[in-house]
Amino acid sequence: MTERHVATEIDGPVAVVVLDRPERRNAYTPLMGAQLGAALAGLDADPEIRAIVVTGRDAWFSVGADLDIDWRERGAHGVETLADPGAAPWNLATPVIGAINGDAIGVALTWAMQWDIRVVAEDARLAFSFNRIGIIPDRNSTWLLPRLIGFAPAMDLLMTGRTITGAEGHRLGLATRLTAADAVLAEALAVARDIADHCAPASVTATKRLMYEFLEQNDRLHAYNYERRTLNWIRTLGETVRGIAAFKAREKPRWGTSKSIEIPAELR
Repeated sequence: MTERHVATEIDGPVAVVVLDRPERRNAYTPLMGAQLGAALAGLDADPEIRAIVVTGRDAWFSVGADLDIDWRERGAHGVETLADPGAAPWNLATPVIGAINGDAIGVALTWAMQWDIRVVAEDARLAFSFNRIGIIPDRNSTWLLPRLIGFAPAMDLLMTGRTITGAEGHRLGLATRLTAADAVLAEALAVARDIADHCAPASVTATKRLMYEFLEQNDRLHAYNYERRTLNWIRTLGETVRGIAAFKAREKPRWGTSKSIEIPAELR
């Protein structure tokens, strides 16, 4: 039987993926990486799952790579190659919310930066610690972090590998929301359920697609018009009528679309 380093729990439209090596403070292994990727892709393929929360077992999120593994072996890094771009977190249709309930070091933090929303414990220790152990930052962080928090603070955090608190991470923009450690998961689940209960599947997916695509788009006018064409297309799906009707009736919306929609290519 394959050892499990990741556990999945489902509650209606919300799934929780748990980094599950508490005896090692949820330290990362190639098996954990493979299982996390498979869990996210599998949940994304489930039409009933509207939001995914990722957290760590017990008091830690993850202290980073398990340093008892010989990371010089090529096989240890095979899982890191993005062979299927469609499985990248930013290309999933389902919102992914990080519940960083404790320390997130190295690969654990670059993992979480790929997700859409991050709820972080105020006293969690956060560090892009790669240069302190003789490697460079991974998981696209040298591309992504400057876009999220600005070039100068990204250079500081990535170059020095220094440790900051969740509170400083929130101030810099690494964290979307900040709470006490014992409230992180509850807050992340509340965000997930709010999306699942009140936001239209098609419009959430389209919003996520445009947000990530526009990270690479320098033509503001093109982005404006592409967004407008996408908005007009979304209106044809009937969700706007349903949403307005539910708002007026003060009822929970009954949506008619799927998160698996694709924005028509001709709208580009």
